Amino acid sequence: MVATFRPLSSQEAGRRGAEALAAERGGSLGWCGPAAVALAGGTSYAMACALLREAAPQRYAPEGEIVTAYWRDVVQALAVLGIRAERLPLAAPRPTLLGLARRGGLAAGLYLVRVTGHFLLLRLHGFGLAEVHDNRLSGAVLTAHTHGRCRVTHVARLENTDPAC
Repeated sequence: MVATFRPLSSQEAGRRGAEALAAERGGSLGWCGPAAVALAGGTSYAMACALLREAAPQRYAPEGEIVTAYWRDVVQALAVLGIRAERLPLAAPRPTLLGLARRGGLAAGLYLVRVTGHFLLLRLHGFGLAEVHDNRLSGAVLTAHTHGRCRVTHVARLENTDPAC
C-alpha cells in the first residue's frame, strides 16, 4: 500500500529547523538526507524517512535509521511533496559551497545541495549572502566554518509545483 503524504502548512514549514527535527527525535540529531527532505518539504522527520523508503524500498530497511540517503531518492521524495528539484550543472573543478554562493551565478532562492558526504539546503539571498539549513544548522550564515569549504557534488534549485501549498 502506497501512502499519500502532504507537507505541513507553509507557515509551519517556514519556522521548522534543526531544533524542531531534534525535538521530534527526543533530542537526537537526525541524519542529513531525511533532514533535507523534512526541512524542504515542511514535513516531520519520520515522514521524510517514510518518503525515502517509499522512493527506494530496496535501499532502506523498513525500520530503523536512514543513515545514508541517495541524491535520486531525496529528489524523488521531494517530488512526492510537490517540490521540483531542477538539477544545475557544476563547473570543473567542483566549486566550494562558499564559491558557489558567491561566484556561482545562481539566482536568489532555495537550493538542495550535496557536498561531499552531506545534504543541506542553501537559501541564497543575493550578493553572496546565503544561509545553511541542515540537520544541525537553522539559517546559519554561510561562512568557511559552516560547510563553506566543502566541495559541491550536486546542486538543484527547489520549486514548489503544488499550487495548493
